[in-house]
Amino acid sequence: MQLGLMDVYSNHGVLVIGDKVGPDGDVTLQGAFTVSSSHVLLATRGQAGLVRVCLWDGVGPRRGVEVAATRLELSDQHLSIFDIERIGLHSFATGRSGAVPIRVWVDDPGCASRVDILIGEDGDERELTSVAGRPLSSVTVSSGAEMEVADELGLILSGHDSPLGRLAAAIKLISTAPVARPAILDSRIDQVVEWSRWLNPQQSLARSRELGEFVRTEIVGLQKPVQDVEAIDLAERALQKSASSDSSVADQGGSQE
Repeated sequence: MQLGLMDVYSNHGVLVIGDKVGPDGDVTLQGAFTVSSSHVLLATRGQAGLVRVCLWDGVGPRRGVEVAATRLELSDQHLSIFDIERIGLHSFATGRSGAVPIRVWVDDPGCASRVDILIGEDGDERELTSVAGRPLSSVTVSSGAEMEVADELGLILSGHDSPLGRLAAAIKLISTAPVARPAILDSRIDQVVEWSRWLNPQQSLARSRELGEFVRTEIVGLQKPVQDVEAIDLAERALQKSASSDSSVADQGGSQE
């Protein structure tokens, strides 16, 4: 599951992961990354832009290049993420004592702009639910962890690089996963709603809820098991409906000036 998502400003291009107490003075960045007993130091793009960091627990994506697989000694069961100057610090409870296992992936070693951190032991690589022609990145399920439907749906909806493929995969998973009570379906549709809020800068909560309600209504009519072509068709119609609604709002706003 995803524990956190943050954009970190790193003035000198060094991102620190580990204990909230900063690394000792003799621990310096060497190359793309450096690992000590309590910290991982990463070389980022620095002042060129913010660094997007995702923190996962037990289950997380395998994106980019794995640069570290280690155990970090944390003083208070909190994993902290901060720039070397401590301009900003983000801290998350791990619920673990002693040496905490973590794995780190980056998009570009030595000039990272995207970082994925997974808390958990080395585990299995698995494929996410997807539709034909639109595969999604594989994920790691740490030893002893289980990938629940909510976890998988969250991973499917963890990006916007392929909105049609991600929404279609989400529709496929929601339509096939068992539902014990209406509140569970509500929760899954809410995940789609929150994801859709970031489709474009003008996407309002009201428009996102309309997209979610449209998916909820239409998904009932899909055959079981749902076919990929049906999931893609529904996703296309939902995205088109959302886009046309936002265009209408923008046109109305422009005509009032």
